Amino acid sequence: MMTLKSCSLEALTDQEVCRLALPEPLRAWNETATNYPCGKSVAELFEEVVAAYPENIAVTFSGQQLTYRELNQRANHLAHRLRRMGVGPETMVGCCFERSMELIVALVGVLKAGGAYVPFDCSYPPERLSFLLEDTRTPVMLTQKSLVSTALAGRKLPCICLDEPGPAAPDTDKLNPTPAGVPASLAYVMYTSGSTGVPKGVMVENRAIVRLVRNTNFCKFGASEVFLQFAPISFDASTLEVWGPLLNGGRLVVMSPGAASLEELGRVIREQGITTLWLTAGLFNLMVEQRLEDLRTVRQLLAGGEVLSPRHVRMVLDNLPDCCLINGYGPTENTTFTCCYTMRSGDHVPEPVPIGRPISNTRVYILDEHMRPVMPREAGELYAAGDGVARGYLNNPLATTERFLPDPFATAGSARMYRTGDMARWRDDGVVEFLGRADDQVKILGHRIEPGEVEAVLGTHPGVKQVCVVTRSDESGGKRLIAYFVPADNSGVQPCVLREFLLAKLPPYMIPASIVRVDSMPLSPNGKVDRAAMPIPVFTTQSEPSAGPPPTEIERTIADLWKQVLQIDRVGVDDNFFDAGGDSLLLVAVHSKLQKVLQTEIPVTDLFEFATIRTLARHLSEKRPAPAPFTDVERQARKQREAFARERQGRTGVAR
Repeated sequence: MMTLKSCSLEALTDQEVCRLALPEPLRAWNETATNYPCGKSVAELFEEVVAAYPENIAVTFSGQQLTYRELNQRANHLAHRLRRMGVGPETMVGCCFERSMELIVALVGVLKAGGAYVPFDCSYPPERLSFLLEDTRTPVMLTQKSLVSTALAGRKLPCICLDEPGPAAPDTDKLNPTPAGVPASLAYVMYTSGSTGVPKGVMVENRAIVRLVRNTNFCKFGASEVFLQFAPISFDASTLEVWGPLLNGGRLVVMSPGAASLEELGRVIREQGITTLWLTAGLFNLMVEQRLEDLRTVRQLLAGGEVLSPRHVRMVLDNLPDCCLINGYGPTENTTFTCCYTMRSGDHVPEPVPIGRPISNTRVYILDEHMRPVMPREAGELYAAGDGVARGYLNNPLATTERFLPDPFATAGSARMYRTGDMARWRDDGVVEFLGRADDQVKILGHRIEPGEVEAVLGTHPGVKQVCVVTRSDESGGKRLIAYFVPADNSGVQPCVLREFLLAKLPPYMIPASIVRVDSMPLSPNGKVDRAAMPIPVFTTQSEPSAGPPPTEIERTIADLWKQVLQIDRVGVDDNFFDAGGDSLLLVAVHSKLQKVLQTEIPVTDLFEFATIRTLARHLSEKRPAPAPFTDVERQARKQREAFARERQGRTGVAR
């Protein structure tokens, strides 16, 4: 596989770069330009939609709803307040929310003020949040009152809680503020994993959002579409979920906060009549396997983040004849989607499923290591160009220069392209096939992860001499991070200690499923660490049976489900689900199966809170919980946050 090398564009003069041309048929496959409103900002387009559909429902959440006129007025109040605080073009405003109505008001309000929003995930550990605050130097944080004393506790930063009454404001604050910024103004900053151990803030401009959701070819947008906002706001799928409906007069349904069970997700899709839905590949597989009928209202089902399973794709096409299934591919640096592959009932499903063709106003180049276009059927590295390319990385000019390069095939001399690091090839019909990575980067649960970042953080522990992080695929095709470490002399550091160390520094999705102690790292003939020769971890939990009475029937039931979902041979009643290799998606799978076996409804947050077989069995035996009312979602979300905090502070299980 080709490795990432410095490109040879530096050897070309500016005039030579501009003279390069794509050969046929590659040029024809990149003729994707459409007449979209590239000269307007997101705020300007939103105000046009408000004028056209003032009484259409814009947002619904937990029994509440706002028309476009009402959402615009609330966003205007916030925008004027931010303006008075000095927010304007290029000002980055922190947004720390669970899914809520206030979250949407915040995003619209920040852009109407002319600023750029920076999503802060409230599940991040304090050290991660501190880095984001320092990197963005945000002057103000928009949030909700429940997070001020939890995720944001101890921060010396002005906070505006949008779920509390604001100060008295003049009536003119209801009016649209004077436009600020241009299409090239910063719209948001989202962070991705960085191989040096430091996350990278991707700077996305207004025009890139507009290019994604207006007059494009991969998806239908309009006033009749109903989108579900389900992805974390720090995940770039949320760009499509939020602005897809709001810039086209559609309805945005905001999912209740916290972890959702498959049943809860399916219920919202059915009851709200969701027509356009985005799911990560893993969640897509689970929904297709267990809740396929809940997808009956969906007309456009977008899935991606990882390679799609052809078997699950066929299940959708065979059983949902009115559903268009779209395999979406694209890095955050090219604003959510770069290529899409559309499939309908009756279509042949290739193996592997291709990533498709470049979407409107996007160009794709597949180049060799000398930056020359490769012809169909030849492998090369994929470069993304067009109006979706981000500005670069915040406060990181070196990484920006390495990955955002002059576009030698564009007519405009200032155009740039993004080097994805993905290997691909053209088919003879102009469809792109994904071939894997040119480096070690992986996607887990839809999140892009640089193993080097985990290695860099773990390597700072004084008890670690050497570390290597690799990925392993399980039988179902899911990926898990595995960390191998050589302890420092006489340190005796245990995997459980290193897990706690990582939990304090990295987001939950970046924590390895297993941390394995080795005496030395296997080396290749050239003296480098041989990642392929790392021992395959055995996902067992307790080395010895736990003392005490024999397991109860409900404990045996839970244990059997754990072993089935985690693909392990043995489990103890006091083992922690996450220390046995589990993650949030696998926990949702256990939850769905457990409800069916026990024939009772269980809040999915209970499985986060009671993370061992013994404690969960005791809880279920003492109390058969009723389904959580839709009005209780705030309480359930708070319960989950507290459970995550306890996990971070008190887990002591050893990962082997």
